[in-house]
Formats: sequence, structure tokens, C-alpha cells
Amino acid sequence: MTVNRPSVGSYVTGGITILVGLLAFAESLRYPLGAMGQIGPAIFPIGLSLLLAAAGIGIIIEDVRNRIVPEGAVPPRNILAVVAGPMALALLIDSFGMVPAIFAGVLISALADRELRLWTALAVATVLAVGCTLVFITLLKLPIAPIGWPF
Repeated sequence: MTVNRPSVGSYVTGGITILVGLLAFAESLRYPLGAMGQIGPAIFPIGLSLLLAAAGIGIIIEDVRNRIVPEGAVPPRNILAVVAGPMALALLIDSFGMVPAIFAGVLISALADRELRLWTALAVATVLAVGCTLVFITLLKLPIAPIGWPF
């Protein structure tokens, strides 16, 4: 059952997300920006910190627009899925490579949303796995295998 009332949790979550994004932005300014021909190490954390701050603003705007909050506690299944997804990514990336680790992490995290269809979760996992591989391995040249075998 849902009720139509303001959600203090969304404001706190959004505020903390904005604060962390701004702190990360300030910290990333300590690194050189580089030039157009050769970007410096500050560009990537600056971009991520601005996206994080924008996500915090989005959390607050979404709450202001909807103001519908589910009643009751968060189901343990949802908490377990949100925690297990990144853990699976961390445990699998060295043995199996980036693509399978991201794919597994996203699919496990998707179990937290009962309304999410399987094909949507598979599409998101595929796009994230390919996108992260392009960014981290191809563009940033990180020494991570796209696909690895533990044998």
C-alpha cells in the first residue's frame, strides 16, 4: 500500500548523494586537467562526480513530483540483491573478466525490482558490459581482461 506524503528519506538520500558528488568534484580538481589532445587524470572523476550530483538532484526532483512512498520495510530480498550485485562483480572480475562480471552484477542487482522484465535486465546488462569494456579497456587501457577463464 502506498501513501501520499513527503519522504524524508528521499531528501536525505538525495542530499547525501549531492554532497558526495560535490566532495568528489572538489577532490578531483587537485589533479591536472590536461589538454584537448591529451586529457589529464582529472577528467574522468570530474565527470563521474557531476553525474553523481545530478543523480542526487534527480532523486529529490522525483520525490517532489511523485510524493508517493511505499509503506513498510524494504523486503530483505531487495537488500540482498543490491548488496550481492556489486559483490559478484568484485568476486568475478579477476577470474572471469569484465564482461561476465558486469553482466552477473547487473542481473543479480536487477532481482531487487520485481517489476523489471527479464529481457530488460538482459538488455541493461549487455549495454553496461559493452559500454564499460569500451570505456575502461579500450579508451582508458586498464589492464583488465574483457573475458577470462579461471582454468
